[in-house]
Amino acid sequence: MAVVEQILRLFGLTGPPQPAGVLISGWPPAATMPREQQRKLADTMRHLPGCFQDRLPPAVLQRITGAAAAGQWEKAIDHLVMALYMRHAPVTPAERAELRGALRALGIPTRRVDTLPPR
Repeated sequence: MAVVEQILRLFGLTGPPQPAGVLISGWPPAATMPREQQRKLADTMRHLPGCFQDRLPPAVLQRITGAAAAGQWEKAIDHLVMALYMRHAPVTPAERAELRGALRALGIPTRRVDTLPPR
């Protein structure tokens, strides 16, 4: 039962309530970003999964990079954070900051990154 509770906590389904106006899923706010900011986010989403190739299996990385390449950034970052969490993969402070930045840009709560073990 502890695994189910951890997964629920990771997705923000237990614990303190979400603040009003926080986008959890659906159309990402990236669609309303300036073009330069969209380009920067796209570059980050293409590059970010590769940072974890030593900690995640190739098949998982392929699904994540495929989603990112298809512009499904929210799906890609969700899968990336979940894969890191489920494998107890350690994350450096710089990687943590990059994950948070991508989550913020997509309007997704960042507290899930805090549950990842430090490296």
